[in-house]
Amino acid sequence: MARFEALIKPIADGKALRDALEQLAQSWGGVLTWLDRRNASLDLVSGGLPVKLLLELRRGDVLSVLVSSREGMGAGAPRSQKLLDQLLSELLKHVPRAQVQYRSDRDGPIFQAV
Repeated sequence: MARFEALIKPIADGKALRDALEQLAQSWGGVLTWLDRRNASLDLVSGGLPVKLLLELRRGDVLSVLVSSREGMGAGAPRSQKLLDQLLSELLKHVPRAQVQYRSDRDGPIFQAV
């Protein structure tokens, strides 16, 4: 089972961010579901593969992104990883000052705070 995580900062919670996430979901043919004020879920099908995106607005100015699917990690889960790349690219377009602080596929499975 594929599981990729990323942290983006700085992210300002507000209408602009929520609108950007809604637009992203619509452009990908999915529906963004707000589970509560700080957590959202997006279910997609990418190349016949069901994928779940979870977004968490953490304290401060951090957005946590989790991409999970049933794609096998033995080959590196290329479809799921591509979706993470696309998601991060789109998010960074909407939040120009933000940067990716951590990616589990690049920096290891556990975030090491510096």
